[in-house]
Amino acid sequence: MSKSVNISIVDSAGQPVREFALPAEVALLKVKPAMVHQVVVGYASNKRAGTAHTKNRAEVSGGGKKPWKQKGTGRARHGSIRSPLWIGGGVTFGPRNERNYTKRTPQQLKKKALSMVVADYLLSGKVIVVNEFPQADKTKVFATLFRSLKIKTGKRVLVLLMDKEKNLRRGLANLPGVEIMGVKQLNAYDGLSVQQWLVSEAGLAQLIKLVV
Repeated sequence: MSKSVNISIVDSAGQPVREFALPAEVALLKVKPAMVHQVVVGYASNKRAGTAHTKNRAEVSGGGKKPWKQKGTGRARHGSIRSPLWIGGGVTFGPRNERNYTKRTPQQLKKKALSMVVADYLLSGKVIVVNEFPQADKTKVFATLFRSLKIKTGKRVLVLLMDKEKNLRRGLANLPGVEIMGVKQLNAYDGLSVQQWLVSEAGLAQLIKLVV
C-alpha cells in the first residue's frame, strides 16, 4: 500500500507556491538508527586527528646520570630521574600521536545510511524548499531570504547547492551559523550535524534520488 506525503515549496518571500508529493519509497523507507549510528561513528573517527601525545621515559630529556649510588644510602634504588615513578618523568601507557583512529565503512552502508537520513529529514519537516535561490550572490539578499523563511540569525542551517548554484557560496559565506555543501557531497554525518536544511526545488529532486 503506497503512502503519499506532501512537502511545501515556498518562494523567496516564504509564501507557499505548491505542494510536492514525495515518492512512496521515501515515505516507506524504514530508518535503522543502529546502522546510521555506525556510519556516523565511522565518519567521526576518520575526522579524528589523534594529536594527543605524551612522552615516555625514552623521550623525556635529562636523566642520563644515576641519581645516587645503588647501595649504602638507605634509599630506594633508582636508575634515572625520568622514570615514570618520578615527577617530571615519562608517562606509562599515555596517549600517543601515532594511534590510527580510521574506521573502514563499506560504501553501500554509507549510501543506505544517507538515504535514511534524507528520508527522515524530508518526512519530519526539517527541509525548507524554495522554488529557486536568488541569483545575486550578495549577503544582504540572502539575509533577507532567511528572514522571510523565518530562519533565525545564528541558527545553524545547512544550505545544499546544486553544481549550477555554487556561485552563490559567496553570498552565503558571511551569514552566521550557515553551513554550505553541494547536494552531491552530502553525507550522513554532516547532514545530522545540522537540524535544518535549505534547498532549492532542483536540489530537492537531487535529494530524492539519494533515496529512491
